[in-house]
Amino acid sequence: MSAKNSIVVSGLLLAGCAVRAPEIPMRSFTAGDIGVAAAKARQEVDKGPPENLALMLNILAQCEQMLGDQDAAWRHFEVAGQIMGNWQTSGSETFNAVVGSESSKTYKGDPYEKAMNAFYAGVHYLWRGEPDNARACFKRGILADAELGEDKFRADFTLLYWLAGRASSLMGKQSEADDFYREAKEADEFARAHGSRGDGEQRILGDPGAGNLVLLVECGMGPVKYGDGGQEELARFRPGDTTVSRAQVTVGGRDVGSTVPLVDLYYQASTMGGTEMEGIRKGKAVLKSVTTVSGVVLLDMAAHDSGKGARDKAIAGGALLLLGLLTSTAADVRHWATLPDTVQVLTLDVPPGDHDLHLAFFDRNGAHLGALDQDWKVSVPEGSESFYLFRSLPGLDRIVPTASEPAAAPTEKKLP
Repeated sequence: MSAKNSIVVSGLLLAGCAVRAPEIPMRSFTAGDIGVAAAKARQEVDKGPPENLALMLNILAQCEQMLGDQDAAWRHFEVAGQIMGNWQTSGSETFNAVVGSESSKTYKGDPYEKAMNAFYAGVHYLWRGEPDNARACFKRGILADAELGEDKFRADFTLLYWLAGRASSLMGKQSEADDFYREAKEADEFARAHGSRGDGEQRILGDPGAGNLVLLVECGMGPVKYGDGGQEELARFRPGDTTVSRAQVTVGGRDVGSTVPLVDLYYQASTMGGTEMEGIRKGKAVLKSVTTVSGVVLLDMAAHDSGKGARDKAIAGGALLLLGLLTSTAADVRHWATLPDTVQVLTLDVPPGDHDLHLAFFDRNGAHLGALDQDWKVSVPEGSESFYLFRSLPGLDRIVPTASEPAAAPTEKKLP
């Protein structure tokens, strides 16, 4: 048997063996029981299918971040990002993805998931005092947001442009920061024109470099990916829990304003460059239908053919029928389920030193979601700025702080 035929046979035999979507204890996660979710993610990283490694590393890193283990979170976001950025696949893996379930491929994430991995990694570099590496991460996320396979789309991930501008300012490159800020405004206007929630009042983007205290607040739960269509060949998204609309912030007992969305993840998941995207696998559905029907036709012709071509028709028809029967059209519905619905921002000018911070969360109707209230101690160093990251989950302020301020200057370490 030739190597080529061996690959084909192997693909056929493995066609029905899709990588399972990992079960994440989402009830525990949304209830603020981060340790439970972290333990499950760690188990999947250690013993689960290697094809799910990047997905589980991202979830584990999120949990570690909220539990206060920033070094572990940074390492795991970095490793996950390396896997997600590697688009090289073997010939057999590519074949299995066409013939078998799409989830037989290594999980590398949709563009919005790649962008969020870059966001988290970049924030960690800011906390490590490396704005150059942070900016490299944000730029990497911007590129990921605009790419789907070999196709290119308009990047509209406002948050990453804005953060790249803040990182540029920390590097002392104000002209480059201004360019990123301009692109952030254009991305926000474009995204909002196509249905995204954003900074319509220009409260952040109107003065993008303002403030020495930067609050990044993740609200709600992100989009859910599911299979749809007659053969579940379409990967579609529905909104997650969008109950949390904003956070109202109090510093030192004084109301200082509410957060503004800079990225809407349901919009990002369901569109590419403003164009609705369903993750369509219609090509595979067509492949299944055509090969099955063609196989039946050829077998019927062979049964009624007494000539020399009957055997060849029977072999070809049987092969096509087998291929059609073994072809799975099911879309890959693995997704990063622990992402937020929106990432929102508020920037403040406060005196250097420690401050008492209170977060109160509200729904779309203005009702106070008191169970999510959080109290924190934040600090701003003299002559610099601080970045803090929060999540609208109950009880996180009773675990450990999940944020810190950057050092004054970058280190020499560079991203590859």
